[in-house]
Amino acid sequence: MSRAIKLMGLLAAAVVALAACGSQGGAAGGAAGGGATLYFYNWGDYIDPTLLEKFQAESGVSVVVDTFEANEPMIAKVRAGGSGYDVVVPTDYAVQVMATDGLLAPLDKGQLSNLGNLDPALMGLYFDKTNTYSVPYIYGTTGIAYSRKAFPDGVDSWAALFDPAQLEKVRGKASMLDDEREAPGAALHYLGESLNSTDPAMLDQAKGLLLAQKPFLATYNSSNFQRLLASGEYVIAQAYNGDALLARRGLEEEFSGNPDIAFVIPKEGGTIWMDNLAILAESPNKAAAHKFIDFMLRPDIAARNAEYVGYPTPNKAAREQVSEEMVALYAEGFAPDENTYDRLEWIERNAGAEVFSELWAQVKGQ
Repeated sequence: MSRAIKLMGLLAAAVVALAACGSQGGAAGGAAGGGATLYFYNWGDYIDPTLLEKFQAESGVSVVVDTFEANEPMIAKVRAGGSGYDVVVPTDYAVQVMATDGLLAPLDKGQLSNLGNLDPALMGLYFDKTNTYSVPYIYGTTGIAYSRKAFPDGVDSWAALFDPAQLEKVRGKASMLDDEREAPGAALHYLGESLNSTDPAMLDQAKGLLLAQKPFLATYNSSNFQRLLASGEYVIAQAYNGDALLARRGLEEEFSGNPDIAFVIPKEGGTIWMDNLAILAESPNKAAAHKFIDFMLRPDIAARNAEYVGYPTPNKAAREQVSEEMVALYAEGFAPDENTYDRLEWIERNAGAEVFSELWAQVKGQ
């Protein structure tokens, strides 16, 4: 989940191409090959760009990529109509919202020959119980990334990001995600509550924590915090596990890693989430969209992509192809183990969840 930096020269060219297409960007026709163009709306740093070249070479379909930083603006753009996109990558609860609003097309599973490669334990989850509209792409967790130089004794609690006495020591070098569910969710976990709680009294306490925290932060950042952790400009951040791993390892020619970066799910709890591949109802390129999704479900492709993005893959058949280096990093805490799962919670879009939008607007507005 986050994530919004252009994918080297390939993505930069893609964004220019998308802008040139305007609101009719997806009108390239429904053919699955023969010069068709697929418009892909994704989080940043969230697909190995060489895979796009490979897909085009194999299928004849070129892929144009644009990026977003959070589910809510992505949904708003799609809901407005004429977005020009074919395949999108909504997070779990966002799938539920988009399907309910008629924004997603049902998948034709007969065109997804590689569907059986996915881990059955990560299929049929609460947001799409029959995987009618989505298939797993990447899953991960939200916790705390930190510099072991700045925190030689480690971090095990959200207190590191909410206790003013601890924050004072890292003033201007800490960040929280710019996300209306993740940031309040961390505050609610620190208070011992579910991150889905809509109890007014608890939300008021969470708002108070966030407002008290705000002067100590560098900013709210969901887009490039991994790079700032890697450079040392940040020493602690609310973070997605895969982006924390990128801060540790670096990203090919994009930026160098920092061997001091660690990641933890605090003792009070963190978020588990899944990003998914889905086809927009308004897509005119559904055949090409299915071909692209099936390509991404191949074990060799899923393994390469996991190596690039740094997140665990839900593709069970691909896991044996992930490098020993990545497996070792997962074992350090950059992927959840069985004990960690007990402290993880899914974000749900329940009745009354609009209060989080209101709370977040108030926090950012002050």
